[in-house]
Amino acid sequence: MSWMRNVLIGIDQLGNAVAGGNPDVTVSARVGYNAKNVEGKTRYYWLLMEFIINFTFYPLDGPEHCYEAYMADKDEVHKHGSDWMRAVLSIFIIVGCAFLSVITRLYVLIFPKAHYSKLGVNPGS
Repeated sequence: MSWMRNVLIGIDQLGNAVAGGNPDVTVSARVGYNAKNVEGKTRYYWLLMEFIINFTFYPLDGPEHCYEAYMADKDEVHKHGSDWMRAVLSIFIIVGCAFLSVITRLYVLIFPKAHYSKLGVNPGS
């Protein structure tokens, strides 16, 4: 399973690089950083992207997926990106998360203990 996780992280970092971000940072970390640190008119963009990603990974990671990814990569350089690159990033996030939202919810249905243990919930109580 660690091989698959590494491949998925590599794809995620590639998507971030294609969208004008640091190739050593995941999309979630980039969004988490910018949602917490950017001021001005693009703040709402980053908050929307954060909402979409957090919703997608909620069944696996709980409500703060992007913030936790940012904290794991807090020593990296996080790039804001141009308007064009943010448009590319939006497409990557929206299309990817539409697909991944279904996968994460199916995973929780098939392996419910993984979900409960990650969120610190005991379904038997």
